[in-house]
Amino acid sequence: MFEEVNEQIKSKVLALFFMKFKISPTYSLTIIEKWFTENSWADWETLYNLIQNALVRVENNNLINLYEQKICQLVNDMRGLGGIEIKNRNYRLKTYPLCFIGSEAVNWMEKKYDISKAEALKLGQTLINEKIIHHVTDDHDFKNDYLFYRFYLDE
Repeated sequence: MFEEVNEQIKSKVLALFFMKFKISPTYSLTIIEKWFTENSWADWETLYNLIQNALVRVENNNLINLYEQKICQLVNDMRGLGGIEIKNRNYRLKTYPLCFIGSEAVNWMEKKYDISKAEALKLGQTLINEKIIHHVTDDHDFKNDYLFYRFYLDE
């Protein structure tokens, strides 16, 4: 069963490579094998999520991580099953599509990673500094408050 699931994810990764990077599945395997050698912490599912969340790119026939492992894992966890709730939200008769609430993200990070509120705020601000998320009207840094944030990927 595990091998079947792994083959399904592998097929999805190869399809994403073709769709996003316009690289044939055969040549994709060469690039991916090299990337796995350099990133022993990752598996096929992680790679699938990294591609889906725009955290890697292909450059000179190499797959390049755009962010360090910690940030990649945080984004994958936030956007994955059991992650934060990303949905359309309303405030003062305006709808903000595909966003999450800062205080909910802080609480989620505290529980998920067993970290302090201050550490969660620092991680959230890192996501803003790295241009991964932003306040929906770009008026705030990352705060433990009822403020809406969005992944740039969801723009």
